[in-house]
Amino acid sequence: MNPTKALYSRLSHHAVLPDGVETHLAGVTLEIMHFEPGEVVVRRGQEASKAFVACEGWAARSISLSDGRTQIVNFMLPGDIFDLQVFTGQPADHTVRALTPVKVAALSREKVMEIFTVSSPLAAAMWWASVQEEAILREQVVRNGRRSARERVAHLLLELHERLRMIGEVDGDSFVLPVSQSHIADALGLSYVHVSRVLGYLEKSGFIERRRSRVTLLDRQALAKLCDFSTLYLTGGEGKGRLG
Repeated sequence: MNPTKALYSRLSHHAVLPDGVETHLAGVTLEIMHFEPGEVVVRRGQEASKAFVACEGWAARSISLSDGRTQIVNFMLPGDIFDLQVFTGQPADHTVRALTPVKVAALSREKVMEIFTVSSPLAAAMWWASVQEEAILREQVVRNGRRSARERVAHLLLELHERLRMIGEVDGDSFVLPVSQSHIADALGLSYVHVSRVLGYLEKSGFIERRRSRVTLLDRQALAKLCDFSTLYLTGGEGKGRLG
């Protein structure tokens, strides 16, 4: 199976990619690495020797304080590229840890640089993916800095659904959320108890349905209104964003 299939699916939302690009992407892979939940993929302060693309499973980019408190900055989903600071020689300023069993592909620095040194739809798509990640981080600042607890949880659920939709990992308005409420709390700056109460409220109010790890957005429009959600930062427009 092509280890960069999820990456190709994601990039296809940002550019019209010609035939052969999926094979080209597979060719930038050096090795496949597996991590179990809790294992560190990238450690804060370490010199980075490789960049990665997530193939399967969920990980989290996070920063921890000396007393153990942790802020999850972003969930890393299949198709996400991370630790591109390898191209600048800078050490990692964050930790990436597996939340589920994770498979990642280590990328060849030289072959990735080749993509950016030629003018191509693939280079444009990878550039746009980087722009999108910056937009996600900006939205995270607004989410945690200005939104209420209910708005934070609702907004995160809508974001994750949209990001998973881009790589074909949703079933209509339903998706698998394989992380714990503690992880959601660390991402949103809330307590476990607060997250639990908000999820219960969203269920009782008819916004969502939960069955084990599967979440269904029962009324996505109402949920988006609740938290003032827009796909602008994910697609470059309401349902738009492809280059080419």
